[in-house]
Amino acid sequence: MRLLTLLLVCFMTLPAYAVDVCACKGNKKPGGACYAGVGGPAYAGVGGPAYAGVGGPCYAGVGGPRYKGVGGKRYAGKGGPLYKGVGGACYAGVGGPCQRKHRDYLKRCPEACRN
Repeated sequence: MRLLTLLLVCFMTLPAYAVDVCACKGNKKPGGACYAGVGGPAYAGVGGPAYAGVGGPCYAGVGGPRYKGVGGKRYAGKGGPLYKGVGGACYAGVGGPCQRKHRDYLKRCPEACRN
């Protein structure tokens, strides 16, 4: 058990956490950024960095960090943080923060909108 805990702590300090472990795209082999085995950076078991149960970082239910419904951090409807309509944080039309031809596109457009 101590070895497992030690491995988990070691993997938590790796730079692989820059990868979205909830929708991981990358090397899924042991030692890779998307390895989902016990102690891996994309492990989805209870307490793991990609745990999708209540309270986990990948939980998509009401109140969870990946919730896409009204009031959620990933809500794209009118008034939501990822709204792509006129006046929204992800608006890509003329004068919008996510208009690609603007020279400050990367600074103005929130990262969550750039997909």
